[in-house]
Amino acid sequence: MLHADVVDSKTKAGVWMGEQDAFKTNQANIVEALKDSTDWVPIEGAVMIVSTTPAGITIVAPNPTLPGMIVLADGGSPQASEVLRAKGEELVRKSMAGLGIAEVEAA
Repeated sequence: MLHADVVDSKTKAGVWMGEQDAFKTNQANIVEALKDSTDWVPIEGAVMIVSTTPAGITIVAPNPTLPGMIVLADGGSPQASEVLRAKGEELVRKSMAGLGIAEVEAA
């Protein structure tokens, strides 16, 4: 889905803290440019979790056809994606338990 090492991130990683504001401005500008040059969809009603260990993203969204949540993860490799997916599922389970929502086994 996505390459885990974001464009121009490796060479700048060590100076993130000192130049954080400039980086965030650049990131916002890139996002706006992407919006102008691509077909895109806002993530409304979902949560995108950004991880550094392992590096990648996880999107958690309500399943539109069944009661439950969908966990999509991409870590740049099958192994990293699996770790992110498992972490995402665990976060969903912990959130459900905190809200008193029982997990129902699939038929």
